[in-house]
Amino acid sequence: MDPNAKGLKGEKSKVQLIECAAHLFLENGYNATGINEIITKAGLSKGSFYFYFSSKKELAISVTEYHSQMILTKFSKIAQGKTWEDFVEKLVGVIIKKAKQGGVYGCPLAVLGMETAFLDPDIAVKNHATLKSVADIFEDVLKRSGFSKANAVIAAERALAIFEGHLLLYRLGKDGNELKKIIRDLKDL
Repeated sequence: MDPNAKGLKGEKSKVQLIECAAHLFLENGYNATGINEIITKAGLSKGSFYFYFSSKKELAISVTEYHSQMILTKFSKIAQGKTWEDFVEKLVGVIIKKAKQGGVYGCPLAVLGMETAFLDPDIAVKNHATLKSVADIFEDVLKRSGFSKANAVIAAERALAIFEGHLLLYRLGKDGNELKKIIRDLKDL
């Protein structure tokens, strides 16, 4: 047997646990999702879980890193060379399309961050840092669109609040119009 095959299988199991937990935490919440549910859905053993993670909290930190990488990569890619209006249209268009397919439950960083903010600050701090990085992407696009540095910083903070606020309202009410309001309100900065 190829010695690298075992390592690849192990890495695949770890990623499987992270992806499964990421989905369950977003859909059901961190506190409502148990380790047994994660390993059952992932099709792995409890031993596999504890081989990679010492606790649910450690897994949640990996889930945050997973979401952070995915979100920052996607947002950065969408932002490349775009003006603010084009960026907003494309970004929210992707979210609306995903929502129509039943794949949007709100912002994973905000959902996990809000639930863990006081109980597990280590998790919340990582989510907060990534949201600040999202604001940095917004700021760069705004500057490219003619905003001064000072105005871009303020507008990016507002944009993040608008974006996250409407995603929260969408999560609570399941009303797709909340996603359309993101476009309206972000274009009106």
